[in-house]
Amino acid sequence: MPRKAKERRSAATEQNASRNQLREAILGLLAIRPMSGYDLSRSYRRALQQIWYAPLGQVYPTLRKLNGDGLLRVSVEVQHDRPNRKIYSLTEAGRRMFVDWLSRPPTLPNMHHEFIHKLFLLDNVEASRRSSLINTYIERCIAWAAELRRIEHKLEAAVDGPHGESAWYQLLSLRHLCRIIECEAQSAKLILGDIETKSTAKSKPTQRSRRASGVDAAQSAFAGLSLSPTPRGEDGMETEGRRRPKTVEPALRR
Repeated sequence: MPRKAKERRSAATEQNASRNQLREAILGLLAIRPMSGYDLSRSYRRALQQIWYAPLGQVYPTLRKLNGDGLLRVSVEVQHDRPNRKIYSLTEAGRRMFVDWLSRPPTLPNMHHEFIHKLFLLDNVEASRRSSLINTYIERCIAWAAELRRIEHKLEAAVDGPHGESAWYQLLSLRHLCRIIECEAQSAKLILGDIETKSTAKSKPTQRSRRASGVDAAQSAFAGLSLSPTPRGEDGMETEGRRRPKTVEPALRR
């Protein structure tokens, strides 16, 4: 296949994946209440964007696709002082699709984790700047967690309201996110301690050369080992034919 054709195919695959992610986000928000396209975009930015990334520019194309597939119904809200609004709600088919997706066991996070990525390559940054970069990340995590805890207190009041059960599960998801961010801050503090300890310790060339001797330069990233989870089916068992080889590079053998 020509290179340009491969690039177009790859871009199309990525776009379809993004649209599917947005599809579930839209169906989920409409399961809470009917909304306009504007309300969907605003609710997504406020509630889901940090935990379920999808391109907001695809909201209206995705709504048209869902409507064409019979998953949404559209009504018009007449407004006298501004343009009329289209209000979207789930059809029975749309709710069935959403509940079917929701009922499947969740997969492990597919992360775009910039902190881990930069930490992976931090030896390329001047030693004098490394602690500062980690410290800034810790401070941002602590500030975000504090903001989430403030939202938590406000959401607790909604649990006793007319949509209490929905608010309860939203509260649980918020608490889980907050614990993750607090754990991020705590782990980054431990990393900062390791970096500062290493910077003050004397280098040990004999140990370093012994580690490097068993690892080929091309395989040096995690000694050629994969950090991806073993593929598993919905029953939790390893997927047949896709088990990762449990080999250990010479550098890690004892």
